[in-house]
Amino acid sequence: MLLLIATVSSCTQRDLNALNPCTINGVVQNVPVNPQRALDLLIVIDDSASMRDEQAKLAEQVPRLVNLLLTGGQADPGAVGEFPAIESLHVGIITPDLGHSTVPAHEFTAGSTPEADFNPTSVCMANNGNGKAGFMQVTGFSGEPRVMCDAITPPQDTLYLNHPEPGFDATDLVADVECVTGQGADPNMWGCGFEQQLESILASDRNTANGGFNRDGALLAVILITDEDDCSTTDPRVFDIEARASNPFQGPFNSMDLVQFNLRCSAHSQALQQIQRYVDGVAALKVDPSQVVFAAITGIPEDSALDRENFNSDEERYAGILAHANMEEIADPARKVDQPDQQLAPACTSTDEFDQESLAFPARRIVETMQGLAAGNTGVGTVVESICADDYAPALNAIVDRIAAALRQLCLPRPLNRNSQDLVGCEVREVQPEGSTCATAGRGREEEPVGTENVGTDDDPDMREVCRITQLPSDPAVGVPDGLGWFYDDFTPETVSACTFNPEQQRVSFTDGAAPTTGARIRFECLQTAPPTTQDIGWPCNDGDEGEADTICNPDPENCLAEESLEECETRILKERYDRDNLKLTCNPGSNTCQLTCQSNVECPGGFACFDASGDGKSYCVNPTCNLN
Repeated sequence: MLLLIATVSSCTQRDLNALNPCTINGVVQNVPVNPQRALDLLIVIDDSASMRDEQAKLAEQVPRLVNLLLTGGQADPGAVGEFPAIESLHVGIITPDLGHSTVPAHEFTAGSTPEADFNPTSVCMANNGNGKAGFMQVTGFSGEPRVMCDAITPPQDTLYLNHPEPGFDATDLVADVECVTGQGADPNMWGCGFEQQLESILASDRNTANGGFNRDGALLAVILITDEDDCSTTDPRVFDIEARASNPFQGPFNSMDLVQFNLRCSAHSQALQQIQRYVDGVAALKVDPSQVVFAAITGIPEDSALDRENFNSDEERYAGILAHANMEEIADPARKVDQPDQQLAPACTSTDEFDQESLAFPARRIVETMQGLAAGNTGVGTVVESICADDYAPALNAIVDRIAAALRQLCLPRPLNRNSQDLVGCEVREVQPEGSTCATAGRGREEEPVGTENVGTDDDPDMREVCRITQLPSDPAVGVPDGLGWFYDDFTPETVSACTFNPEQQRVSFTDGAAPTTGARIRFECLQTAPPTTQDIGWPCNDGDEGEADTICNPDPENCLAEESLEECETRILKERYDRDNLKLTCNPGSNTCQLTCQSNVECPGGFACFDASGDGKSYCVNPTCNLN
């Protein structure tokens, strides 16, 4: 059995992991309905000295990102598909500068005195070694030449930009975003060169000064822009710029016995936080992880072979990125190894308008975090693009597309198989908003509740009824069904544009008058036979009407021998697969799937039993464990 999970606000493309021999997938999601289209956008901008060349690209494209969100893609028609415009937007901008602070807090002495345990750079000593500590920034640099500016749209006593904010319009917000994204545009604002990008995201969330930014019921998007890998550490002695015998994290050194700064974090990875901390931490930023989008514009190769369309899943793509030769963390043999600053071989390079070369280094920990989020079926939407691109527009388009996907309705990761009644093996249940019951809900909700759910706390419970929503038959030849309820939608133009992140587009759609209302929560579950990778038991078929050609349930016609008939070929291949003679696949008209016909258990493969599941007198070989589960 295949348990497919989707949510009311996301087009997902997650690989599903085995739970037992018959079920594949993760967890059921409770998703708040968000008709207000609220988004909290957290932008993490590397403010170290190496980011100077990237500031101009950011100044041009990050405000464009905000315009696209506020206009539902209409600020640049054709760049992304249309989506519901954001009506309420928070923008928080932080830097990965956490000084030499660690989690948990360290007890080592920093400084240049003989008794010090380590000596970081002076920039890493700012604010008592805490750097910018995850505080959202409200000042920056804008214009050309770039001059210091202050944001004007944060609500009183807050550190995030807000829209709509009384007295200001969208133009003011965009100007503020351009201003504050100018972190590191002036040497006086450079942060610690040992960036803790991943930890800064969690630091921002736990920093009480940023209160009010992350709202219940709003989508959260985190965009990380950096040219170096994460160095979130548990031991600040990794940041030591001197050679000292008492430091367990010595070197690496160049031929002049100088510490090679750029190699320290990768050389002493055992002193860094575990990646799982950030897989769990990013997913936990919202109660429902499917309400989180995590994107990075960072150090990965600019190689078309790594484009998303070349992979079946995000997880596969991240594995491909990590396996690329340019992602190996080694000293660059093409550069002067004695140069004491940039020593890692770059993942990619770019040149500015003055033909000055910029380097971006392998962001392995950042990509590994994305890979963990994808592999763990967390529901978090992920995007990774190269910071070496000449233009950040395509990268930000991809990020907007993923945010837009999370704002659309219930998109499914793969096609479902309709049965003979044009229904799919799925249920949609709705946890009622305050003041509503199944008996009074109407709109295709069954009057008898299927259960109750506590949407409050153990100390202050708030029990709500859970209603099953009527599924309506879905036939592409007929179109949108009549009545109130939901239907499997793989044919309307709206679905094609809504679920752009799936190779094939399909989703749950509600008929007019049946859509969820504010305050409700939707749970969507599909129980359906897992489709095989080749024509086999469970392969979708079509037991067509009289006069129509049926889909032939043949296991592998391309591998038939020249002298074989199709029937002989089928018999041979099924015997090779199941070690039984005279097996034959036929189309089960009830489920519209290919099955092995049988008369008794002895005719079925090992572990299967002959069973008439529908009571229509037709028996098929089934897995008893799956049927009893």
